[in-house]
Amino acid sequence: MNNNDLHVAIVQQDIVWEDKNANFERLERLFAQIDEPVDLVILPETFNTGFSPNAKALAEPNDGPTFQWVKKWAEKLSTVIMGSCYTVDEGRVYNRLYCVSSEGLCNFYNKRHTFRLSSESKDVTCGNHLLTVKIDDWKIQPFVCYDLRFPVWTRNRFNDNGFLYDIAVFVANWPATRAKAWQRLLQARSIENQCYTIGVNRVGDDALGTPHSGNSMVISPNGNIIHQLDENKEMVKVLKLSYPNLERYRKKYPFHLDWDEFNI
Repeated sequence: MNNNDLHVAIVQQDIVWEDKNANFERLERLFAQIDEPVDLVILPETFNTGFSPNAKALAEPNDGPTFQWVKKWAEKLSTVIMGSCYTVDEGRVYNRLYCVSSEGLCNFYNKRHTFRLSSESKDVTCGNHLLTVKIDDWKIQPFVCYDLRFPVWTRNRFNDNGFLYDIAVFVANWPATRAKAWQRLLQARSIENQCYTIGVNRVGDDALGTPHSGNSMVISPNGNIIHQLDENKEMVKVLKLSYPNLERYRKKYPFHLDWDEFNI
């Protein structure tokens, strides 16, 4: 049994349009507000540039300046940092979520569902592999924004008496006009997957005039909102997740024993 709480810092950022250095400086000011040890820091989707139609021009190699900055701050904060940015790999551009440890170890997940209502679906290559990250005994599966609408891809599994993941993380640039869908879908993912779900969204208007209200939140396995960050406010919030609470819920309601088995 895992008796360790997981301390998570959610960074609800107002992203400066296509200005990486300005975003690094802004995030460093937010990091200064983290006054306790944390196991995981989660940044929004495309935290270094915003969700820009200029993905090809903004994309960096795997070991580029953004990755080096994340690596430096994961070491400084003695934590794992998770967030996505445009990355070029073997000539292809991805919306790539990096998960970087304090020791400099890196895993990544490429956004599976590129956004059809923008140029991302034309310029950015879809990923085809899931990622499960372990922090202590916690199993975490990250996704990026539009992935939230696809429950088959994000589906949890229960095999060999174990769950594929305990926490689903969605990093996003989700528009304020669809904030209700953001909340409802995060709640649905928690309920159907019997897990905690964390949604980390940006705030502020982008250069295309699209407003983002944040509404970053943590959802319990029964679909209740444990905490929701202040709307339209750039901020960082540290939250604690309890594994014993998750385990008690799964034992009380073992719906996972009747899940359909499938592969995608």
